[in-house]
Amino acid sequence: GGASGDVPAMGDGTADTTPVNIIVVMNEAFSDLSVLGELETNRDPLPFFHSLTENTVRGTAYVSVFGGTTANSEYEFLTGHTTAFFSPGTIPYQMYVKPDSASLVGQMDDLGYRTIAMHPFYASGWNRPTVYADFGFDEVLFYDSFQNLSYVRSYISDQADYENIVRLYEEKEPGEKLFFFNVTMQNHSSYDQPWDNLPREVWLTGDKEGLYPTVDQYLSLLYQSDRALEYLMDYFSQVEEPTLLLVFGDHQPQVYGTFYQDMLGTDLSAADAQKKQAVPFLIWANYDIQERSGLQLSLNYLSSLLVETAGLPQT
Repeated sequence: GGASGDVPAMGDGTADTTPVNIIVVMNEAFSDLSVLGELETNRDPLPFFHSLTENTVRGTAYVSVFGGTTANSEYEFLTGHTTAFFSPGTIPYQMYVKPDSASLVGQMDDLGYRTIAMHPFYASGWNRPTVYADFGFDEVLFYDSFQNLSYVRSYISDQADYENIVRLYEEKEPGEKLFFFNVTMQNHSSYDQPWDNLPREVWLTGDKEGLYPTVDQYLSLLYQSDRALEYLMDYFSQVEEPTLLLVFGDHQPQVYGTFYQDMLGTDLSAADAQKKQAVPFLIWANYDIQERSGLQLSLNYLSSLLVETAGLPQT
């Protein structure tokens, strides 16, 4: 199905303003574990993200993967196709993307945007260089194209990643239309890495305190992501060019132990099993858009919602 929730008729409420910059951040393992049920923590791991209401469209996207296979979430978002029609275990990036495959990238290109793919890790994952070329990105940046690096555990931080988005924005010609597709790396598994450069700021409390150290590390990572997002949005809130930002997760985290069984039980109903596929999304503009909340959709519809919210023509 399409979107449900507080959704006006198609075409209603789109902004009069057309964004000059469209930034999509697919944040690694970004999720809100409270969708699984009652979860006690010493503090909200996503205080800034949860606080946002003004000029936002937000809700829940349901992804086809759990704990990994990021490439399938990329594929669903960028193409609008669901992987439901492929054989189980299929990774379309490795088999089914061909030159000039229709995607959001081509759509943005047709609308005059310079399209940039960014991933602060090595180019070797998921056949991305070939796929990004097939989609027609104008520019592709992997690990060695990022500047002023900082790390959280062993991965480039969201903060450094977003600082590179800002750098690329500041290097462009004024008025040039930019479309970013940015896949982050900071929160990648595993969640039993040394805490050296990750402050231990959020943890489970109540009857789960101390039981799931990998969940505690994951929650502290989310807190860092939240702070980095605040930096990115604070920057673009002061930019004159109309800018639209979409942030969503690719999947929930693969944590060790029996955490998910503990939260959901072992004999899962379809509704409970679906809770493991839920990730939050947020569309925010630095100009006036109609606010919507509580939307629920499959990930392959999210790019259409983005284009609609931008007031751009649908394909």
